[in-house]
Amino acid sequence: MKNSSEIPIELEKEFRRTHELVYGFIHWLNFCILDTARDSNFQNNHLLSFLNQDILETLTGVLIHVKEGIHTPVIRESRYLLELSIKLAYIQQQNYSMPIDEKLEVFHQIIKSTNISPMKRIEFKYFKLDTAKDFLIETNRLYGNLSRFVHLTHESIQYRRNRLDNERLIGMESEEDLIKLNDLLQRVYAVCIVFISHSIPQYVLGDWHIDSSGELTNWCYIKSKYVAEIDETLDYKHERQHILEKVRLERAACIAF
Repeated sequence: MKNSSEIPIELEKEFRRTHELVYGFIHWLNFCILDTARDSNFQNNHLLSFLNQDILETLTGVLIHVKEGIHTPVIRESRYLLELSIKLAYIQQQNYSMPIDEKLEVFHQIIKSTNISPMKRIEFKYFKLDTAKDFLIETNRLYGNLSRFVHLTHESIQYRRNRLDNERLIGMESEEDLIKLNDLLQRVYAVCIVFISHSIPQYVLGDWHIDSSGELTNWCYIKSKYVAEIDETLDYKHERQHILEKVRLERAACIAF
């Protein structure tokens, strides 16, 4: 990009989508933190009380990098975010009320390891059995794709060679490049949101997904089939009963990934 303070016209649409994905995640996260913090023990027993800063740092960095046409650091950071989300859900489910310092000691080996197999021991209480299996397959696939850019690999080398062969230096990424990055981010972030959702109280999810109108929330991640299934588990709420069929139809129609 010749002037990094401006987005090239051909990238404006996709950069707006990047913005929507990032801030859709940030707004959800901030809401969850504030709502979960109604529990006076939140600061003492929930890893999210401070790890939210790592998540926010990662997400805000996305917009800075993408605006400069720099994509691979975004991919590498996304793997960290996915690993964090998995371990957060696993540890909080193992013993929600355990003090943070004790959690860090008891789960030291889990935290230290890059292995994401603990996700298989997470209770996906908002999913049907088949969905949970499909979700774990999707998570493994995404983690594998992201990992190709964490270390030097054949794929990461070829990625850079292909761009140079097409005269796309750093900062000169194409619209197609940004579309592919956004497609990846929306899947990764939706999966992260699902894991974090399984680390917080159900009432928090209910407060986010359903307001007094009962309408489907205006949120880009409701397009994820996994997030939509979480939303579906809340259809029992009183606020939805008078428009339940409408909500079901709209939710099914909006699923895109």
